[in-house]
Amino acid sequence: MRCRYRSDVLSRPFFAAVVSALVAAAFLSSSSFAQAPTEEAAIPAGVVPPPLNIISKQEKESLEAERKISDRTKLALELMESRLKLSEDAATKEEFQESLNQLGRFQALVRDTARYLHNNEESKKSYKNFKRFEQSLREFIPRLELLRRALPFKYGYHVRVMMEYLRDARSNALEPFFDDTVIPEGGSRR
Repeated sequence: MRCRYRSDVLSRPFFAAVVSALVAAAFLSSSSFAQAPTEEAAIPAGVVPPPLNIISKQEKESLEAERKISDRTKLALELMESRLKLSEDAATKEEFQESLNQLGRFQALVRDTARYLHNNEESKKSYKNFKRFEQSLREFIPRLELLRRALPFKYGYHVRVMMEYLRDARSNALEPFFDDTVIPEGGSRR
């Protein structure tokens, strides 16, 4: 006797039930891995809380007083330099929390300057300022690495995170240079 394939064995409701069960099992098993850890959970045990990223009132007023993009960028870079210098000085005096606090203000200046430059990207002179900003960030990263090594781990962890932030800010500062002019791989611009 020959066995014949019966189409009713694999009926649509049965097939749909099997597929939905497999999808549900895959979802349940991967949902615990797919969740991104929160920032609090990502911080190792024993590490101090991250510094506040706040621009002082005086710095904010002086930045807002500058009307030209180039003058504002230069002033922001000077303020970043002074915050980084204050952080380095505090670290040599072993005032680690004060060093970290100065770095929080430094990061706030970086974030504000990047936002300002991207908001004024259409200006003719913005490319010079993006270049100036990117070059300064490039110079800050080795100094932050030296500072990270001088601080205990519970403070230095946040310096490492800040260095990653500066690397991202550098790459974002370079984006306007390559936005529409990059030739795609394997062909013309068309």
